[in-house]
Parts: sequence; structure tokens; C-alpha cells
Amino acid sequence: SSGINAEYGVINKSTVILKNIKDLLVQIKASVENYDCDEELGGVVMSARKVNLTMNQFLSSISPPTDPDLCDARLVAMSLALDNLVLVTSSILTGCQWLQDSLRDIDEKITDLRDYLNQDPEDVELTKV
Repeated sequence: SSGINAEYGVINKSTVILKNIKDLLVQIKASVENYDCDEELGGVVMSARKVNLTMNQFLSSISPPTDPDLCDARLVAMSLALDNLVLVTSSILTGCQWLQDSLRDIDEKITDLRDYLNQDPEDVELTKV
């Protein structure tokens, strides 16, 4: 039962993070749609693809049984890919505070999930037996 609750906690927290990232990607796409410089836009597209890739890798890592170390590594990779996407996008969309605000919100949720995953295994059992 504690394993099921732990799996629910990981999946619930992960779902919120992935939805927030998807919303950010949609918002970025809408903001750069009419941008003219293909070279800079290419950087945004490549960064967004990397974010999508890390999201898929993270999603596969939360499937039971959950390996907390693998999840943690994939969360870090996803966070770095997001940082890069926001950096590249900010160079095109100057003065967009929503980018930094969204990244900060997602980073807080990622930190919360990483803390949850790194609890003492006796407190949170992550694998179903």
C-alpha cells in the first residue's frame, strides 16, 4: 500500500511537471511563430526537440518499478534542456518575463519531485513488491 501511494505521488507530481512543460512549449511556439530569422528560430526548434526527448526519457523512467536514481538523472537532464530552451528563446524574445517565471515554477516542481524521490527508502517505497 505504501508502494502504491509512493507510485501515485511520483506519477502525480510528474504529470504536473510534464503538463507545465507542454504549456510552456505551446506558449513559446505561439510567441516565435511570426519570427523572421530562420537561424535563431532553428536554435529554438532544436532546443524544443531536446526538451521533448528528455520528457520522453523521463516519462519512461517513472514507469513502475521506479528507479529513483534514474528518475533523478532524467529530471536533471530535462531541467538542463529547459534552461537551454529558455536561454535560446530569451535571446529572440527580449523582455519576456513569463519565460523566466515559467522556468522558475517548473524548476521548483522538479526540485520538489527530486526531493521526494531522494527520501529515505524506508519513508517512501518506490517499487511495487
